[in-house]
Amino acid sequence: MSDAPTPPLPPPVDPWAGRDGHTHTLGMASIPQRLASVPAEQRLAPAQPQVVYVERPRRRRWPWVLGTLTVLSLGCCGVLAVVTAPIRAQYPVRAELGTTIAGLRRDDSPQVRAAANELIAQIHREQDVTGAEVAKLDEPKHKDTPVVLVVATRFILDPAGELDGALAGAGRDRPTGVRSYAAGARGGELRCGNGRDKQSDAPVVVCAWIDHGSLGLGLFYGGRSMDDSARLLREIRDDVLVKA
Repeated sequence: MSDAPTPPLPPPVDPWAGRDGHTHTLGMASIPQRLASVPAEQRLAPAQPQVVYVERPRRRRWPWVLGTLTVLSLGCCGVLAVVTAPIRAQYPVRAELGTTIAGLRRDDSPQVRAAANELIAQIHREQDVTGAEVAKLDEPKHKDTPVVLVVATRFILDPAGELDGALAGAGRDRPTGVRSYAAGARGGELRCGNGRDKQSDAPVVVCAWIDHGSLGLGLFYGGRSMDDSARLLREIRDDVLVKA
C-alpha cells in the first residue's frame, strides 16, 4: 500500500449543465424565456376547445297563421251567406202580369188601362222604384168581387219597417184590425186589415206583402174575408214575381 495522497474526487457532473458550466433548468420557470425567444408569428396559441353549433330547425309558423285566417274567412263567409240569403232570394225581381193571375182575369179595358198607366207614372214620380205594375183583376164567376193590385219592385233594406206605411196609405183611413199572415215560401211579411175605399168609401180588405225586393198591395172588394184575401194575395204574389 502506497502512502501517496489520494487525489481529490472531481465535482459531480450536472447533467443539465451547458458548455458554460451553468445549469439550465427546464422547469416551468424556463418556458416563458423559451417562448420569448420564438417569433410571435410562430408561437402556437393554446388549443381552444372546438364548439360545434347544431342548427335547430325553425318551426314554420306561417302555415298555422294561414290556416287560422282561412278558417276565420270561411266562418265569416258562412255567416255572411246565411245573413244575406233572404236578400239574394228576394232581390232583384220583376213583376210580370199576364192575362190570368192566380185564377183571376186581368181587366184590359181602355178605361182601366188608362187609369192604371196614370197610377204607374205617379208611382215612378214619387217613389224610387225599378218597376211598377197596376191592374184590376176579376173573378170569372163573381164580377162583384174585384181586386185592385199594385206591385212595385226595388231594394228594400227594412221590409217590416216600411210595411206599416204602405198599409196606412192604401185606403181612406188607416186599416183596423191588422193581422199578420204567413208570407209563403218567398218569405217576407204579409198583413191584412179592414179599410175603406178612398173614392166610394166602400168597405175593403187591404192586404200587403213586402220583402227585400218587392212591395205588393191588394184592395179586395165585395165582402171577402180577411183570411181569404190573405190567401189570394199570397197566390198572386207567387204568380207575378220573377227573379231578375
